[in-house]
Amino acid sequence: MLAFVAIILVACSPSENAVVVGDNTPPTDPGAPVSGGHLRVALEGETNNWLPGRGNHVAPAALTVAMALFDPLVKLDHEGRFRPYLAESITPNDEFDAWTLRLRPGVQFHDGTPLNAEAIKWNFDNLHKRPGSVTYGSIRDVESVEVIDDLTVVYQLSQAIVPFPDMLTRAVGWPVSPAAVERLGDEAGLYPVGTGPFELVEWRRDDRMELQRNDNYWQDGLPYLDGITFRPLPDEDARLASLISGDMDVIQTLRQHIVARLRGLSGIHLYEQVGNSSGSAIFNAEVPPVDDARVRQALAWALDPEALIEVLGGHGITPMQTQYFNENNVWYSPRVAEAWPHSNPQKALELLNDYMNDPQRSDGLAPGDPVSVEMMCLPEQSLIDLAQMYQAFWTAVGVNVRLRQIEQATQVQSAISGDYMITCWRSSNEQDPYTIMTSDYGPPDVQPLNYTNFTHPLLDEKIEVLRLEPDFDERYAAVEDIMMLFTEQVPSTWTGSTPAAVAVQPRVRNIKGWTFPDGTPGDGMPVAQVSWAQVWMLDEEAWQAEQAEQAAGD
Repeated sequence: MLAFVAIILVACSPSENAVVVGDNTPPTDPGAPVSGGHLRVALEGETNNWLPGRGNHVAPAALTVAMALFDPLVKLDHEGRFRPYLAESITPNDEFDAWTLRLRPGVQFHDGTPLNAEAIKWNFDNLHKRPGSVTYGSIRDVESVEVIDDLTVVYQLSQAIVPFPDMLTRAVGWPVSPAAVERLGDEAGLYPVGTGPFELVEWRRDDRMELQRNDNYWQDGLPYLDGITFRPLPDEDARLASLISGDMDVIQTLRQHIVARLRGLSGIHLYEQVGNSSGSAIFNAEVPPVDDARVRQALAWALDPEALIEVLGGHGITPMQTQYFNENNVWYSPRVAEAWPHSNPQKALELLNDYMNDPQRSDGLAPGDPVSVEMMCLPEQSLIDLAQMYQAFWTAVGVNVRLRQIEQATQVQSAISGDYMITCWRSSNEQDPYTIMTSDYGPPDVQPLNYTNFTHPLLDEKIEVLRLEPDFDERYAAVEDIMMLFTEQVPSTWTGSTPAAVAVQPRVRNIKGWTFPDGTPGDGMPVAQVSWAQVWMLDEEAWQAEQAEQAAGD
């Protein structure tokens, strides 16, 4: 049954179509693992809270730090199939409305508290199944967690969910120490205590996070590193410079123009993975005038996505995006790609005029008055340029456009609270379509991750198919119907696929090649999210020996 269910999750398979040139290609054989060393990692942003269920852990920087602090109960393998990771097994009943999860024995949190069934239930009850939790909407169909014995729980669902284990790959499946949370109270988000390969030493927000090796880690011999220092460096050029200068050992980026520059550098190793993440602009469907589908569609028709990709420096790096999934993914639909609205200013003008001359127009202005919108975006130079190009395209069809700069942490909170009209965005779509759609488009009153506040009866109907149907063809048809709906309703626009890139000093190894405990290859580094337990760095002696061997071979 598990093998049968796993087939439907093949859609999450990471794309391996990235091209790396020059002498910055990582070695095919990274060599034998080496223990020791302290890694310095520069990230694209900071996170406001590290407690799963309270912090919003969807940004790539947050995800990659989380993989050092926490272990997911379930992870995806190289074929996109879910497999138990921190859990030992997960199996459904015949109706798929109860899932039994068995934990590995002997696992402890960083504070020595045992990871047991009671801890899993406590996490669910106190961090996730409570109004106000950012994960509450994602698990609204999970009624309870029932403790069977010390290592076994059953997730009792209010209705069948065929791809349920996929939900446990993200924050809902990152257990933290109940004892630590109860002891720390409101400050628990400042002092995360998970089961991950590294534990917190110090966090100075907006400066650095110091982690040290978890000596009681459940995987023997791991992690290899003694410690990691994470530093948020939101400025892309500064982050790149920190690698070139040797101040940092690892940097992450999801910006096309930085990837283009990295491809031309020698003296580094560059890892790339193009998945389903993509650049976009999302609309708040509860705020006039973008609450009207005519306006949203007009704004999409006015855009030239290839020009937007060009301003991001992405020409030749990533393809244009027209839907949630890129053209190498099994869920991709050519029919949707053909229907996606773009590059037709005349069509945009027709739709805008229809809205402007409507006596019942939602913004309350008089018929004939021009449409005015506000777009917020981050103060990073490539995104400033991007926002200005959006402004230029929309101004060209008569829309008044105000731009507002906002920091990433504030942007995410504004999106959660609905305090915005339009914002530049990045969609991370590396999970099962059901998980994605229930997160992105659940009822706004219970799903804070529905940033667009968009709802539609057809969307609800097709999500039900994704929830219940194990047959891939039926699920594909449902995904295609949803994507076709979006070509008409346009809850967001698309630019291009986002390249996930991690660049490292050559001594750093195995950024992408992590495996499950049984040796099954994992899903690499989607959205530049690294599994740090299996990363190592060569010591000076080993590094010099490798260089000498290479020189002799040349």
